[in-house]
Amino acid sequence: MKLYLTILLCLPFFAWTQNVADTTKKSLKKDTAIVLNAVSVSYKKPMLKRKADRLEFNIDQTPLQNLNGWDILKNTPNVVMKNDALSVQGNTQILVTINDKRTLMSQEQLKQFLENTDGSSISSVEVITNPPAKYEAQGGAVINIKMKQNKLAGYKGRLSGRYHQSIYAKGRIGLMQSFNTDKWQLSGDYNFVSGDYVRKNMDVVTFANDQTRWESDMVRKTQAHEQHSYNFSAQYSIDTLQNIQFGFDGNYNPASIGNYNVPTNIYNTTNNVLQSSYQTLNDRRQRYGSFNAYLAYDKKFGAHNLTWSNNYSNNHHRENQEVATYFRFINEPERYNRFANHSLQQINLYVSQVDYRLNQKKLTFESGLKYSFVSNQNDLSFLDGNQQDLVLDPNRSNLFKYKENILAAYAAVNYQWEKWEAKAGLRSETTLIKTVSNNPFVENKNTRTNLFPTLYVMYNVAKDQQLGVSYGKRINRPNYDFLNPSKSYYNFYSYFQGDANLKSTIIHNLSTTYTLKDWNFELYYSHRVNPSMEISVQNPETFETIYNYTNIEKSNNFGANVSKGFSLTEKWKVNLYAMGEYNDDYFIGVDKVLYKNKNFFYYGNISTQITLDKAKTWDLNMSYVYNSKSIQGSFNITSSQNTNIVLNKKMFDKKFEVGLVINDIFKTDNSIVSAKYANQNQYFTDYRDTQYFMINLKYNFGNQKVKDAKARAKTAEQNRM
Repeated sequence: MKLYLTILLCLPFFAWTQNVADTTKKSLKKDTAIVLNAVSVSYKKPMLKRKADRLEFNIDQTPLQNLNGWDILKNTPNVVMKNDALSVQGNTQILVTINDKRTLMSQEQLKQFLENTDGSSISSVEVITNPPAKYEAQGGAVINIKMKQNKLAGYKGRLSGRYHQSIYAKGRIGLMQSFNTDKWQLSGDYNFVSGDYVRKNMDVVTFANDQTRWESDMVRKTQAHEQHSYNFSAQYSIDTLQNIQFGFDGNYNPASIGNYNVPTNIYNTTNNVLQSSYQTLNDRRQRYGSFNAYLAYDKKFGAHNLTWSNNYSNNHHRENQEVATYFRFINEPERYNRFANHSLQQINLYVSQVDYRLNQKKLTFESGLKYSFVSNQNDLSFLDGNQQDLVLDPNRSNLFKYKENILAAYAAVNYQWEKWEAKAGLRSETTLIKTVSNNPFVENKNTRTNLFPTLYVMYNVAKDQQLGVSYGKRINRPNYDFLNPSKSYYNFYSYFQGDANLKSTIIHNLSTTYTLKDWNFELYYSHRVNPSMEISVQNPETFETIYNYTNIEKSNNFGANVSKGFSLTEKWKVNLYAMGEYNDDYFIGVDKVLYKNKNFFYYGNISTQITLDKAKTWDLNMSYVYNSKSIQGSFNITSSQNTNIVLNKKMFDKKFEVGLVINDIFKTDNSIVSAKYANQNQYFTDYRDTQYFMINLKYNFGNQKVKDAKARAKTAEQNRM
């Protein structure tokens, strides 16, 4: 009913804008004729292109646009998906930008946003392994998603729908509209998503001293039947040299419901006989949303450009869970336990930034200043009891407050002469942090200033041959949740706990690139000091498994990659990307001994694109991705594979499109994560419902050459929310 109501609410605006399109039809005819002449040129960008500091993956006018934004990232060369986390050259701390503008999202929020993003609105993805000084120092690498843009005036829209069938069905319906005049560019879209989401785990923990093995079968089905996402972007051109941009975006999920029934069997490891068991019933309710607004002013005067931007963000997340446990332990009477967690997190962020740019024939100079303020409060209430009423337990409840101020400045210069090009930059960031936790009581205040130099040198050996070297220093500040030291319980024997004393990770990146025609080669090295990650620790005395987000000692990556695009015929193209790297992680174990976990990781991505008819209305794309065994701190992660097929058909003068996606055909995109050292012996299997088929329907109306208003991006701190 709510879905139908949403469509009905959109129809009046749809009808009004159709009338606007008709009134502007005469002026659009001339523009359309010009564009058709331009499109008649047969040249098309290669899918893979190496630039000085990045690798560009072009998907414009390919069947890959039938994928959603998240699956496009998973198919992007140099982007590796390790246990559902993005990774670039061993770095899992990634800054994601849209049209070079920062986004406000955690990894989970980013995934949800991109899953609901039409691939047809994306033109390319840039993987920037060594970001320049103008980018935030936050994150080991940058992934820049470039959205389609055009400059014609008028109106356009797209009504789209998606049916997604994995273990359970999901659906999406969306409406996008843009209207441009000489002075205004207006864009807005709304998406409604509904579905059931499943994650399957088998957790196995062995306690050697007790000679027992604990096996938990976890099938977590979450119902999210009412998800809303929206955005509005506007740009007003005061004159040809100055403009104002403003807008907002957000998402809202009023009810994410999970009822998890998790049986745990306890076996005697000497004879493999079942000796005890317990059953956990977890009733979880989540309600969350975010709102982001921005205002920016841009002024050009001669070769100079000045931009002042302001961002405000609010993020709230409420979670209530009630956990009941039935125990049937050997030589003990049956017993029952019940507890509940109620948590509310509120994050507010404000950022103001000024950027200056000077463009000369051979020289470019950039500089800027930025100030950001973040306030994060997390109130956790723990209630304990039995079959009667639950009572607040103050010893396991906690109020956590976090405040952060960052003042940043940067300067960079780029110079070209003869066959050479060089770029150098320096960024300074001063961070003031204050944290207060009442249980356990922790109060931290610290101020730190870091300098982040970058350097790029490129030599054009010949017309189709380039050699480049680059160095950059980066920082990864922990997500706000990971600084919270309160215990968040999953069940009676496991909980997650952050660390208020988490250190920021310092990252040094060094790379050498060589390009010969369409062949791209790269050799790179990355050294990380105090990297942070989630690890799990067994406690043999209490039989608890504790999940901590903490620092390890250090980590290194040394590797090489190669990419190449082949045009076998005019209608048949093949793209190849391969990489191999050596990884090592140094961590202090529970026995206070320094351990070194090392591994050689290799990755391959091959895809082929075929146009099936002369009219270019049938397109087929097939791809195969392979991840070898990898490591993460104390964990070892097994290999995984993904094979998918994308078929697309355009009809009715290409206004209507139908797409079919079959993902993870052989159900091989899963992994086993394990840790075995000292008295630690555990593993879990992980499957995230990746095998599915999906049907996409799109109807384009109005003038499809109209440019979308550029959405002003948010800040790097927003990635940590």
